[in-house]
Amino acid sequence: METKEIKKIIEALLFVSDRPLTTREIKNIIKDSLSENDNIENILNEMQQEYSEFLDRAFELKFVADGWTFATKPEFSPWIKILLKDKTTVKLSASAMEVLAIIAYKQPITRAEIDSIRGVDSGGVMDTLLDRKLIKIVGKKETLGRPMLYGTTQDFLRHFGLSHLSELPVIENASEIIKPPEEKGQELPFEGDLPQEASSEITEETPVIEEIENEVIQESTEVIAEPEPSDPEKQNM
Repeated sequence: METKEIKKIIEALLFVSDRPLTTREIKNIIKDSLSENDNIENILNEMQQEYSEFLDRAFELKFVADGWTFATKPEFSPWIKILLKDKTTVKLSASAMEVLAIIAYKQPITRAEIDSIRGVDSGGVMDTLLDRKLIKIVGKKETLGRPMLYGTTQDFLRHFGLSHLSELPVIENASEIIKPPEEKGQELPFEGDLPQEASSEITEETPVIEEIENEVIQESTEVIAEPEPSDPEKQNM
């Protein structure tokens, strides 16, 4: 079969799929149509280049969450948002984004380690992230009690438009993320890239990536005035 026909088959598969298809999945589906000289990786890369550079289309072929999918180009997002304004969106609070960022950068990680980093209980927030399928249990830690380890999911990559975790923004002092807080009530003991305090929205239908901005958390210092010593003469009056 000619390469042109193989590309058409791949296009059809990607259009009807509700999720990104891996290279292996595509190869297994069309393997009977491939010749010995056909390289599915090269064909997909060639298609990606064609949609990006040569074909004047409103969509492009992207490699997201370890798979291939069609996505609209960013410049068309204003009209897409109008179309999807009534669609259900997944809203994440600042605390949820904070926990999600910690898991993304330090996975696999236990809940106790996350609580230690934040200085507060993260159980409810983690339940929300599990329900949204943004995180998952990836195993158990080989230590006393064998606590569960958490990591991000393919849905996490897809929502944020990432091919794999290596595309996460680099945090210069990532080694400080897991350091326990020095004082009770200190939420985060590092000065790297943190999620915005404002609530974020993730829309499954719209491939829009929100950039995580830096935020510096400053500790407040409370000054308590010492009481003046009492005057014995006044007390005797």
